[in-house]
Amino acid sequence: MGDISYQVPAEVATAQRVVRKSRFVATVGRAATKQDAEDFIESVRDLHPAASHNCYAFLACAPGGDNIGFGDDGEVSGTAGRPMLTLLEHSGIGEIAAVVSRYFGGIKLGPGGLLRAYTDSLRAALGELELKEHVPVRAGHIVFSYAHENSIRVLFKKSGVTITSVERGEDIRFGFTAPLGVVASLEERVASLTRGKSKLVWT
Repeated sequence: MGDISYQVPAEVATAQRVVRKSRFVATVGRAATKQDAEDFIESVRDLHPAASHNCYAFLACAPGGDNIGFGDDGEVSGTAGRPMLTLLEHSGIGEIAAVVSRYFGGIKLGPGGLLRAYTDSLRAALGELELKEHVPVRAGHIVFSYAHENSIRVLFKKSGVTITSVERGEDIRFGFTAPLGVVASLEERVASLTRGKSKLVWT
Protein backbone atom coordinates (compact mmCIF):
# COMPACT_ATOMS: atom_id res chain seq x y z
CA MET A 1 0.00 0.00 0.00
CA GLY A 2 2.98 2.30 0.48
CA ASP A 3 3.54 3.07 -3.20
CA ILE A 4 0.09 4.31 -4.25
CA SER A 5 -1.42 7.77 -4.12
CA TYR A 6 -4.70 8.29 -2.30
CA GLN A 7 -7.05 10.98 -1.03
CA VAL A 8 -6.53 12.57 2.40
CA PRO A 9 -8.36 15.37 4.25
CA ALA A 10 -7.22 18.84 3.20
CA GLU A 11 -8.75 20.51 6.26
CA VAL A 12 -11.11 19.90 9.18
CA ALA A 13 -14.84 19.57 8.46
CA THR A 14 -17.84 19.42 10.77
CA ALA A 15 -21.54 18.62 10.53
CA GLN A 16 -24.41 18.50 13.04
CA ARG A 17 -27.52 16.38 13.37
CA VAL A 18 -30.29 16.58 15.98
CA VAL A 19 -32.00 13.24 16.66
CA ARG A 20 -34.84 13.19 19.23
CA LYS A 21 -33.34 16.14 21.13
CA SER A 22 -29.80 14.70 21.21
CA ARG A 23 -27.32 16.82 19.27
CA PHE A 24 -24.55 15.00 17.35
CA VAL A 25 -21.54 17.04 16.16
CA ALA A 26 -19.18 15.19 13.79
CA THR A 27 -15.64 16.47 13.27
CA VAL A 28 -13.21 14.94 10.77
CA GLY A 29 -9.60 15.80 9.92
CA ARG A 30 -6.24 14.43 8.88
CA ALA A 31 -4.21 11.99 10.99
CA ALA A 32 -1.12 10.53 9.29
CA THR A 33 -0.02 8.64 12.44
CA LYS A 34 -1.65 7.15 15.53
CA GLN A 35 -0.22 10.02 17.57
CA ASP A 36 -1.83 12.51 15.15
CA ALA A 37 -5.14 10.71 15.63
CA GLU A 38 -4.86 10.76 19.43
CA ASP A 39 -3.99 14.48 19.36
CA PHE A 40 -6.95 15.19 17.06
CA ILE A 41 -9.37 13.25 19.28
CA GLU A 42 -8.11 15.10 22.36
CA SER A 43 -8.45 18.49 20.63
CA VAL A 44 -12.07 17.75 19.73
CA ARG A 45 -12.79 16.59 23.29
CA ASP A 46 -11.42 19.95 24.47
CA LEU A 47 -13.87 21.71 22.12
CA HIS A 48 -16.82 19.73 23.53
CA PRO A 49 -16.16 19.32 27.26
CA ALA A 50 -19.90 19.28 28.04
CA ALA A 51 -20.69 16.48 25.57
CA SER A 52 -22.11 13.28 27.06
CA HIS A 53 -19.90 11.19 24.77
CA ASN A 54 -17.02 11.82 22.33
CA CYS A 55 -16.92 8.68 20.21
CA TYR A 56 -14.12 8.29 17.69
CA ALA A 57 -12.59 6.26 14.88
CA PHE A 58 -9.39 6.69 12.90
CA LEU A 59 -7.53 5.26 9.94
CA ALA A 60 -3.97 6.59 10.38
CA CYS A 61 -2.62 5.02 7.20
CA ALA A 62 -3.44 4.46 3.55
CA PRO A 63 -6.89 3.03 2.72
CA GLY A 64 -6.86 -0.68 3.53
CA GLY A 65 -4.10 -0.33 6.12
CA ASP A 66 -4.23 -1.65 9.68
CA ASN A 67 -3.16 1.37 11.77
CA ILE A 68 -6.76 1.86 12.93
CA GLY A 69 -8.70 2.43 16.13
CA PHE A 70 -12.09 3.34 17.58
CA GLY A 71 -13.79 4.03 20.88
CA ASP A 72 -17.39 4.22 22.16
CA ASP A 73 -16.70 6.55 25.14
CA GLY A 74 -19.43 4.95 27.22
CA GLU A 75 -22.04 4.42 24.51
CA VAL A 76 -23.53 0.95 23.98
CA SER A 77 -20.80 -1.26 22.48
CA GLY A 78 -21.03 -1.53 18.71
CA THR A 79 -23.27 1.51 18.24
CA ALA A 80 -20.67 4.25 17.68
CA GLY A 81 -16.92 3.71 17.24
CA ARG A 82 -17.02 0.46 15.25
CA PRO A 83 -19.66 1.58 12.71
CA MET A 84 -17.85 4.92 12.38
CA LEU A 85 -14.63 3.03 11.57
CA THR A 86 -16.47 0.88 9.02
CA LEU A 87 -17.73 4.04 7.33
CA LEU A 88 -14.17 5.47 7.20
CA GLU A 89 -12.82 2.20 5.79
CA HIS A 90 -15.37 2.28 2.97
CA SER A 91 -14.81 5.98 2.20
CA GLY A 92 -11.59 5.38 0.24
CA ILE A 93 -9.95 8.20 2.23
CA GLY A 94 -6.64 7.65 4.06
CA GLU A 95 -5.04 9.31 7.08
CA ILE A 96 -8.35 10.36 8.61
CA ALA A 97 -9.71 10.70 12.13
CA ALA A 98 -13.30 11.33 13.17
CA VAL A 99 -15.00 12.26 16.43
CA VAL A 100 -18.76 12.48 16.96
CA SER A 101 -19.68 14.43 20.08
CA ARG A 102 -23.14 13.70 21.51
CA TYR A 103 -25.09 16.08 23.70
CA PHE A 104 -27.76 13.88 25.31
CA GLY A 105 -31.27 15.29 24.98
CA GLY A 106 -33.01 13.11 27.56
CA ILE A 107 -34.56 10.57 25.19
CA LYS A 108 -32.89 7.16 24.76
CA LEU A 109 -32.43 6.18 21.12
CA GLY A 110 -31.78 2.45 21.46
CA PRO A 111 -28.89 0.61 19.77
CA GLY A 112 -30.28 0.94 16.24
CA GLY A 113 -31.08 4.61 16.68
CA LEU A 114 -27.63 5.32 18.10
CA LEU A 115 -25.89 3.53 15.24
CA ARG A 116 -27.86 5.50 12.65
CA ALA A 117 -27.30 8.80 14.44
CA TYR A 118 -23.54 8.35 14.71
CA THR A 119 -23.04 7.13 11.14
CA ASP A 120 -25.42 9.70 9.61
CA SER A 121 -23.58 12.50 11.43
CA LEU A 122 -20.20 11.24 10.27
CA ARG A 123 -21.46 10.72 6.71
CA ALA A 124 -22.65 14.35 6.68
CA ALA A 125 -19.20 15.58 7.82
CA LEU A 126 -17.48 13.48 5.15
CA GLY A 127 -19.75 15.15 2.62
CA GLU A 128 -18.36 18.54 3.71
CA LEU A 129 -14.73 17.41 3.68
CA GLU A 130 -12.28 18.84 1.15
CA LEU A 131 -9.75 16.30 -0.07
CA LYS A 132 -6.30 16.42 -1.62
CA GLU A 133 -4.07 13.84 -3.26
CA HIS A 134 -1.33 12.29 -1.12
CA VAL A 135 1.57 11.12 -3.30
CA PRO A 136 4.13 8.94 -1.47
CA VAL A 137 7.74 10.06 -1.96
CA ARG A 138 11.24 8.77 -1.32
CA ALA A 139 14.04 11.00 -0.06
CA GLY A 140 17.59 11.07 -1.34
CA HIS A 141 20.54 13.25 -2.22
CA ILE A 142 22.72 13.71 -5.27
CA VAL A 143 26.24 15.09 -5.66
CA PHE A 144 27.33 16.43 -9.05
CA SER A 145 29.54 19.04 -10.72
CA TYR A 146 28.49 22.65 -11.30
CA ALA A 147 28.37 22.05 -15.06
CA HIS A 148 25.29 19.84 -14.65
CA GLU A 149 23.24 22.04 -12.30
CA ASN A 150 20.83 23.47 -14.86
CA SER A 151 20.16 20.15 -16.56
CA ILE A 152 19.60 18.42 -13.19
CA ARG A 153 17.14 21.14 -12.18
CA VAL A 154 15.23 20.76 -15.47
CA LEU A 155 15.12 16.96 -15.10
CA PHE A 156 13.88 17.20 -11.52
CA LYS A 157 11.16 19.70 -12.45
CA LYS A 158 9.91 17.49 -15.30
CA SER A 159 9.94 14.44 -13.02
CA GLY A 160 8.05 16.08 -10.14
CA VAL A 161 11.11 15.89 -7.88
CA THR A 162 11.30 18.51 -5.10
CA ILE A 163 14.69 19.91 -4.11
CA THR A 164 14.74 20.19 -0.31
CA SER A 165 18.30 21.46 0.28
CA VAL A 166 21.28 22.81 -1.66
CA GLU A 167 24.91 22.67 -0.49
CA ARG A 168 27.71 24.18 -2.52
CA GLY A 169 31.35 23.19 -2.09
CA GLU A 170 33.73 21.57 -4.52
CA ASP A 171 30.61 19.98 -6.00
CA ILE A 172 26.88 20.62 -5.53
CA ARG A 173 24.71 18.48 -3.25
CA PHE A 174 20.94 18.49 -3.67
CA GLY A 175 18.67 16.92 -1.07
CA PHE A 176 15.36 15.94 -2.67
CA THR A 177 12.14 13.98 -2.48
CA ALA A 178 10.91 12.04 -5.51
CA PRO A 179 7.46 10.53 -6.19
CA LEU A 180 7.77 6.76 -5.89
CA GLY A 181 6.59 6.38 -9.47
CA VAL A 182 9.76 8.00 -10.86
CA VAL A 183 12.31 6.43 -8.46
CA ALA A 184 13.19 3.53 -10.76
CA SER A 185 13.92 5.69 -13.82
CA LEU A 186 15.50 8.64 -12.04
CA GLU A 187 18.85 6.95 -11.33
CA GLU A 188 19.27 5.96 -14.99
CA ARG A 189 18.30 9.39 -16.28
CA VAL A 190 20.66 11.17 -13.89
CA ALA A 191 23.53 8.81 -14.75
CA SER A 192 22.92 9.37 -18.46
CA LEU A 193 22.69 13.13 -18.04
CA THR A 194 25.94 13.40 -16.08
CA ARG A 195 27.72 10.60 -17.96
CA GLY A 196 28.12 8.72 -14.68
CA LYS A 197 29.85 11.68 -13.01
CA SER A 198 27.31 11.98 -10.19
CA LYS A 199 26.42 10.11 -7.03
CA LEU A 200 22.75 9.53 -6.17
CA VAL A 201 21.93 8.03 -2.75
CA TRP A 202 18.47 7.11 -1.45
CA THR A 203 17.90 7.69 2.27
